[in-house]
Amino acid sequence: MNKIRLTFENGEVLDVDKGASVREVINLLNKDDVVALKVNGNAVDADYEIDEDVYINFITVNDRTGRKIYTKGLEYVYIMAVRDLYGEDAVVEIKHSLDKFIYTEIKMKKRVDEDVINKIKSRMKEIIASDLPFKNVSVSRKDAYDYHESLSEYEKCLNYTYLTNESVTMYELSDLYNYFYYIMPSSTKMLKKFDLIYIAPIGAVICAPINGVIPKFVHRDQVLDAFKTYEAKLENLGVRYSGDLNKLVCEDKISDFIRTNEILYDDNMEKVANLVVKNKNIKAIFISGPSSSGKTTSSKKLALFLRSKGIDSLVISTDDYFVNRVDTPRKPDGSYEYECVEAIDVKLFSNQLKSLLSNKEVVMPTYNFITGEKEYKRKPIALKDNQILIVEGLHAINEKINGVINKKNKLKIYISPFTPVGLDRHNHISTTDLRLLRRMVRDHRTRGYSPEVTLNNWMGMRASEENFVYPYQSEADIIINTSLAYEIGVLRTYAEPLLYTISKDSENYEEAIRILNFLKCFINIPSEYVPTTSVLREFIGKSYFE
Repeated sequence: MNKIRLTFENGEVLDVDKGASVREVINLLNKDDVVALKVNGNAVDADYEIDEDVYINFITVNDRTGRKIYTKGLEYVYIMAVRDLYGEDAVVEIKHSLDKFIYTEIKMKKRVDEDVINKIKSRMKEIIASDLPFKNVSVSRKDAYDYHESLSEYEKCLNYTYLTNESVTMYELSDLYNYFYYIMPSSTKMLKKFDLIYIAPIGAVICAPINGVIPKFVHRDQVLDAFKTYEAKLENLGVRYSGDLNKLVCEDKISDFIRTNEILYDDNMEKVANLVVKNKNIKAIFISGPSSSGKTTSSKKLALFLRSKGIDSLVISTDDYFVNRVDTPRKPDGSYEYECVEAIDVKLFSNQLKSLLSNKEVVMPTYNFITGEKEYKRKPIALKDNQILIVEGLHAINEKINGVINKKNKLKIYISPFTPVGLDRHNHISTTDLRLLRRMVRDHRTRGYSPEVTLNNWMGMRASEENFVYPYQSEADIIINTSLAYEIGVLRTYAEPLLYTISKDSENYEEAIRILNFLKCFINIPSEYVPTTSVLREFIGKSYFE
């Protein structure tokens, strides 16, 4: 048989038989951290056959793509373990992401408790030790439909209804078949490091390693409640998955659903406004959340709801209080660190905050993002006796920002788009992906940034959020979900053309393909149906609040 030459990124060279599979190559490498390979720049599944001389990059569990592959593999093993132990009547749902973890639920007749989760964890270890391959198989759409119908996985059948492909790529694990929206690891033996933690009453979180270490899980009830509350409301509307949304689009019912979603969002503002009316001690409201959560719209919309209750407000942003760029902290690589509290002129903000709450005049700065300096061009302002201050910003609920105010005089709100709408019961949409889509669309519209620039900046910003934003969720008095169940269908119209501009030579190509794959599961929804007061308008444009 003819030989071909594989040249690896570390300079090693390996001659193998023509037609060798990626799985065979990975086995020859014997590298524990390699979960997949890029062949001539493209990430490929383990069954891909190499028939020419190629250049190969390693995809390890420690990089962005590799960790997603690793996590998907763990999810599949988890689904299989539950089936093995409790039969097909036990329904596993991969719900959503909780920070760096995946929250899941198991619905079955037997009571789910810590003992059950430990048994599942043990079975997962057995499956992993068995070194079972994740095999890529192509089946007809009809056969895939019939298979999932036999398992009563009707939402997957509905997804196939809206697919135009005649064939479907599924993954086989032993005698189990499933559809995932990304490539899988070569085999189960790669997934040795993980944890499974019980969350009462029927949940468990899957923990994958980061840089070889399983991160510590911190359970935040308020965040999980935000997911579950919105999920329950959507279930009452008959929407759980992308197929349900697509059905509404095809039946020309999406406009009413959008209006209903906006009412659900506004209910959050109404509840906060009523709380402020009842609590006369509240003098300031602080709203924070990670990038692209909708802080600007939420703060200005809350001001309108307060006005409807007879309460006037003044909205300010901590973004105007950045230190001059020359004083901005830097990351280890020398780039500016805008996401830490030290990037804010805390002393100036605290002094002006105290002055405003004492009804004194201040001249607030405006941060010039071009020159990197604060400018003082505004007229002096003072807080009136009947006014409430609303402060929005990345770190607004951090005590370093608002610590000068007594606890009884402030209300701290954390917001983030926790989307409970999945592609199906085994494929969720992460909060991070939703925020990335929002950010990409807004960056292109307002700053002319290419998706390449947004993706390059995103990972660094995510790391900063994990250090400087997420740890402070627990300081919030209220957590508000700012996701809209329909928004991915709208964002697809804007994001899809941008993602197609990313070339195969880009280090972001695999990420672009992954996002495009799940976007295709949503039928485009016209933006004309989106109200100008919607939080989504903050990203797609034509917002009432701009």
